[in-house]
Amino acid sequence: MLQLRAIVSGKVQHVGYRSRVVTMARTLDLKGCVRNLEDGRVYVVAEGDRADLERFCRAIRMEDPLIRVEDIQVHLSPPKGAWDGFYKISGERETDSRLDTATVFLKELIVIVKDGFKETNSRLGSVEGKLDSMEGRLDQIVAGQEKIACKIDAARKEIVSEVKGLRYDLQEGALSRFSKNKADWTGRHPEGEPKIHIKPS
Repeated sequence: MLQLRAIVSGKVQHVGYRSRVVTMARTLDLKGCVRNLEDGRVYVVAEGDRADLERFCRAIRMEDPLIRVEDIQVHLSPPKGAWDGFYKISGERETDSRLDTATVFLKELIVIVKDGFKETNSRLGSVEGKLDSMEGRLDQIVAGQEKIACKIDAARKEIVSEVKGLRYDLQEGALSRFSKNKADWTGRHPEGEPKIHIKPS
């Protein structure tokens, strides 16, 4: 058994740090206390096995949206056995445990909201990437449609030309037949010459 005394500096007062220290100490079944110092640092006394104290020392070096531990000065000595549990000591002007609990919940809410924004931003980035990909595909589709429209227009012009040519050929053929039939009916060639019929004898 050993006693750990630590002076913790950084952003550690009025941010729920002591409540977190109490939770960690009780989880490891350590005995002692934690309290604020007037200079903005936090004083921690914990008694327990060396391995548990080492885990505790690593655990109280934390950083989250509100807490930022910058330095921990640690001193080990023989235990005094003065504590039967682990306690948070509050001064006359300090908040009570309800406000500390509210601070803990507020920090958890901040973390959840930040994570939610990160996830939302990540999803928006993914959607934006997909939209960019779709925009590229739409550009390809539009280019393909323009090519098809050009081919359709060229085919239409070719068909119109073919139909005009066919109509002209039909018209010429019809006029030729009409002239021939007229000659057969009148006995004259279209040029006005009489048609000669030779009958076999």
